[in-house]
Amino acid sequence: MIDSFNYSLAISNSQSKLVAALQALSSGNSINSAADNPAGIAQASSYSVQLSSTAQSMRNIQDSISLLDTAGGATGQINQGLQDIRELTVQAGDGSLNAGDLQSIQSQIGQITQGINQIASTTQFNGQNLLDGSASLTVQAGADASQTQNIQLGNFSSSALGISGLDVTTSAGQTAALASLDSAIQQVSDQNANIGAVQSSLDAALSNQGSTYINIAAAKSQVSDTDYAQMSSNFAQAKVRQQASLQALALYNSTQKSILTLLPK
Repeated sequence: MIDSFNYSLAISNSQSKLVAALQALSSGNSINSAADNPAGIAQASSYSVQLSSTAQSMRNIQDSISLLDTAGGATGQINQGLQDIRELTVQAGDGSLNAGDLQSIQSQIGQITQGINQIASTTQFNGQNLLDGSASLTVQAGADASQTQNIQLGNFSSSALGISGLDVTTSAGQTAALASLDSAIQQVSDQNANIGAVQSSLDAALSNQGSTYINIAAAKSQVSDTDYAQMSSNFAQAKVRQQASLQALALYNSTQKSILTLLPK
């Protein structure tokens, strides 16, 4: 038998569905509480963790690329300094130069060498020295523990490059200086090649993490985002049912009153 309790229950059910549909439409999320979809909320939470971790790994990679850009710019200056010293050393081999000329060249070489040492000792990224041989770091380049990238930068001081104490004021010194400079230039070139290789690896990792992020975001969207067409339909249906239940309850109450007036007092 249909009574006011049944009508009230129907109103309550339609109201709950109406509220749920309205929440989904206003928030853009199909899951607004654990009751909406217990399995779905756990899956969406897992996707959220993966998304935040992937986003952080992308920031890590971008910071590391910036670090390598800084190191690469500095090693480029050091390489130019070595080439300038080599050019001066070749110039010192001009037999027509007098002792004063050679001493002037030696002084220029000393100034450039001092500049190389300054670059090697002061080049930093976020307070970390890059070119004094102390830069050794591991970058978390993905959400998984195994997705790491090692970065190791060498020592670019004049002593480490083997050009400390060059003497181009004598023929023998000039010959020795050229050999040392060629070795130093090769060391810097090798280091630059290594920096370039690591940058390429990080660029690839960044692209991969970007694709991973997009795919995870799409999967999370399928689980947790509101299907506006479906939810709009649900909202309309719930509203119609609520109105029908309210009208039915009102009619029921009116009928009950009419019956009561007919009963003998």
